[in-house]
Amino acid sequence: MLTFLPTRTEGRAVVLVGIDFSDTSRKALDTARAIARTQTEPELHLVHVLPTPGPVGPNEPTGLIETALTASLDRARDELDRLASEVLGDPGVRVGGHVRIGVPDHELVQAAVDLDADLIVIGTHGRTGLGRLLLGSVAEQVVRRAPCAVLTVKADTAALAPEVLPPCTECLATQRATKGKTLWCPQHAQKHPRAHVWHESPAGFGVGSQSFRPGE
Repeated sequence: MLTFLPTRTEGRAVVLVGIDFSDTSRKALDTARAIARTQTEPELHLVHVLPTPGPVGPNEPTGLIETALTASLDRARDELDRLASEVLGDPGVRVGGHVRIGVPDHELVQAAVDLDADLIVIGTHGRTGLGRLLLGSVAEQVVRRAPCAVLTVKADTAALAPEVLPPCTECLATQRATKGKTLWCPQHAQKHPRAHVWHESPAGFGVGSQSFRPGE
């Protein structure tokens, strides 16, 4: 988790999070809140984008389209207000809600430009593999076009790529029990490609880690 965020505007740390009211965007909001709480003078902006209404057919009354759009805007504002009220409980965090109409990736990037954002946090679809995770999605376009750093948050149900091994449960248990002082279980500590060794500073603080394979 980020404990600091390099900012471009002194005195502000502006975090923008894309909200589509899905479980994944809620996870993105939780991540953005955790980052904002670590900053000095943080601003957290919740941005929801409604799609541009399609063209009106010759037999479609314009009034119905406008009524439907107004209803969608009202629902989005109410939901953003509800989410924003939760964030208001975070000490020191200023929060704003924004509803825009247009193409989602374009409007998110434009909002980041308009607000001079330092970071965009956005959820992604849980497709397998990094390429398929982003390819063709709103997140991909935001990453490509954003004027600032972008943090993508995967869905809880996202599967690992087939070539990525699942974590060792014993290693995870060791890390938690020792608060990270010991990274690997006895099986993986010496005779496994995952083995690592800490580099220590004179004061005894870990400053990095080095991967190696036995025999190298």
